[in-house]
Amino acid sequence: MKYKNLTSGFILFFLQVIVLFYVFRFLYPFKEQFQMFQFTGQYAAATWKQAGGVALYLSEFLSQFYIIIGIGPVITAFLLTLVAIVSSLILKKISIRNDLPVVFFLPWLSLLIMHLDYDYLEQGTIAYLFLLLFLWIYVNLSPRIRLVYGLCIIPLLYLIAGPITHLFAVSAFLFEFLTNGTKKYICIIYLPVAVISAVAGCYSGYSPNIVMAFLPDAYYNPQVHNSLICYSWYALPAAMLLAAFLKKYNSPVSFKGKCRWEGFQWAIIFLLGYESVIHFGKIDALDQFQQDYYVRTGQWDKIIVGFDQTVLSKRRMCNLNLALAQTGQLSERLFDYPQGGIETLMLRWDQSVFTAELHSDLYYCMGIISTSQKFAFEALVSSRPSGNPRMLKRLVETNIITGAYPVAEKYIRLLENTWHYKEWASSYRRFLQNDQAVEQDPVLGLKRRCWKAEAAIPELYTDPVSTLTHLVPACPDNKSGLQYLTSFLLLNKDIGTYMVLQESLFRTPAWPEMTDSQQEAVVICRPDDLHFWLEHGVSVKVRNQALAFMQKVKEGTRFGQNPAVVLAPEYGKTYWFYYMFNTMDK
Repeated sequence: MKYKNLTSGFILFFLQVIVLFYVFRFLYPFKEQFQMFQFTGQYAAATWKQAGGVALYLSEFLSQFYIIIGIGPVITAFLLTLVAIVSSLILKKISIRNDLPVVFFLPWLSLLIMHLDYDYLEQGTIAYLFLLLFLWIYVNLSPRIRLVYGLCIIPLLYLIAGPITHLFAVSAFLFEFLTNGTKKYICIIYLPVAVISAVAGCYSGYSPNIVMAFLPDAYYNPQVHNSLICYSWYALPAAMLLAAFLKKYNSPVSFKGKCRWEGFQWAIIFLLGYESVIHFGKIDALDQFQQDYYVRTGQWDKIIVGFDQTVLSKRRMCNLNLALAQTGQLSERLFDYPQGGIETLMLRWDQSVFTAELHSDLYYCMGIISTSQKFAFEALVSSRPSGNPRMLKRLVETNIITGAYPVAEKYIRLLENTWHYKEWASSYRRFLQNDQAVEQDPVLGLKRRCWKAEAAIPELYTDPVSTLTHLVPACPDNKSGLQYLTSFLLLNKDIGTYMVLQESLFRTPAWPEMTDSQQEAVVICRPDDLHFWLEHGVSVKVRNQALAFMQKVKEGTRFGQNPAVVLAPEYGKTYWFYYMFNTMDK
């Protein structure tokens, strides 16, 4: 029987690793950036002094390894397999049967669903494991000392794991009744002891508020509510009741009958697991996790090559356009992709940490350093109290660029306390109090010139177009800034402002030559003036294409054809086609 349980555990572990790796491997780096484990006594003390601090400390220790693709699925599979094994040992004490896997695995299934949610904190699973461990010890003690053990362990569990102690109190009390324990009536005292522990913890500052002291919301993003996390608590008492109910029925006697009975249950488990992944796995967000990882790690070619028009979203397009800008292709290839207005260049600000991170990346690419720093700080304060390493790196960069070296050093020290970011942070120490090193660095030097040009702008602008209009001519080597500026104007169909900019900047160091789409915008400004085209840099190739395009539009109109259908095969990737037929909100 022991080998059967071990075999089941190994099979479950490897199946989870396979599924989580091939489907959800980018979920884990996405979650890692919103928390930061530090190897310092100060961090440990600050974490342990709150209710559930030990569970939180362990969960953040494990989550620091999520940045490495493949480690997250292994950690999650290991934790969930432990939940399945220990919970089944407890439930077998009630059912006295070993052939009820569908009942034994209910707690595992409830937590598997939660692990697929990026707002769920692994602290909840660590706390659940503490609960199961203490409950397993409880059910194996003699009835004479269970009561004393239960009364002592409830406040301790609250300090170690947080509000999960209430589930322990309910489960221990339920176990006594389901097994007809000798202390079953007096064990009702577990419930008020758990309540008193939570209230005392709340008033002594161990819990931030009464909700976090009692409900499983403590293990979830505090800005979001999800009732599913409550169901994960219900699963254990429900499984205990089911185990007690099925205890009255006899197991199949024959070997063939046992195989059928357990095989049927395993089929149900796999079906429930599959349906859980499909319905609760936020499959539609998986592409966002992957793109976010590539943006974070600067793998721009993977974003461009892996572009899939069947998975379109404004955020996806923002990432694509950012990758094009970082590789110097935005102006040239802007209309090779299905643009949908300026929100495919920059999302509308929605107060979320995800958009704050993206805006910080976008403004940094454009060279608008102060705004990039502002959004990085916004994302930092919106993350968990332990920190956001991704945005701390950006704050190191921007504070070095602006010459705020003491602030940059503060963030460097924080990152040096981590495992993964320590080397990166230490490498930036050479820029502290060293303006020459900053200005000679190909990236930081350019960004500092952009920052100085931005600081010299006489007025304060809040939109990127106004800022870039002044910034680009003052910092002509900021090519990404020019790409974004012209792209904003073209996607917004603001031809008037575009031509003013073109007449003032074209053939200067800031804008030495135009791409085909930029030339096509000149044609739209004066569609009947070939001399104007020539003066403003329209090539012979684009001129001939423009004349052919106009002729086809006239022919299609004359014969009553749909011009969008007629022109799409040949001109679908031109600015003319976008200007005429794109009707998405700007």
